Amino acid sequence: MPEVIQEAFLPVNFISTLLLILVLLYWLMVIFGALDLGVFDIDVPEADADVDVDGDIGGGGFLSSILEFFYIGEVPAMIIVSIGVLSFWTISIIGNYYLNPTRSMLMALPVCAGNMVITILITKFTLRPFRAFFASLNNDENTIKDVIGQMCVVSTTQVSDKMGQAEVTSGGAPILINAITEDGCTLHKGDQAVVLSKNTKTGVYTIATVEMENLL
Repeated sequence: MPEVIQEAFLPVNFISTLLLILVLLYWLMVIFGALDLGVFDIDVPEADADVDVDGDIGGGGFLSSILEFFYIGEVPAMIIVSIGVLSFWTISIIGNYYLNPTRSMLMALPVCAGNMVITILITKFTLRPFRAFFASLNNDENTIKDVIGQMCVVSTTQVSDKMGQAEVTSGGAPILINAITEDGCTLHKGDQAVVLSKNTKTGVYTIATVEMENLL
């Protein structure tokens, strides 16, 4: 492990290590509720991408191909970035260790070029199961589209204005939703609440006690 850390901070690997550190900091902030998973997601137009510039490699068709290749708009952007950065860092460490024994910056350039090609392929392949997973979540929208206005029960230790989960029973199996509250209110496990709205970008629902709903 000390040898890996030493390799990671050599000049030939420093950029990839810096990117990895930034990604790790992002996931720590997500875990502790400081950021949402979809904070860097891109809204991809569904109909306009292909009709912009037909046959122009610099136009909408080319951009649409890139977005489709990396499943941007189908998989959260930071999952795509995280897989790419982790792959790039790993190949950078291994590539420079075996192919650039002197750790020459000049020799690091072709290693980096090959790394980018391999990283693109690995990222594309690795994203496939994520695409299927998030596609299934989107299909579940037909099941949970009517939860707004329904009663729910807090299922996690608490639901705050940062994070939490609640269960909605709608005639079948309970539906688990990611939820937050408003105005600094905190609900605790077992508390009943009503689903007020949904953030379509993050997929997180806003819930409130019945008393608070009457005040809104």
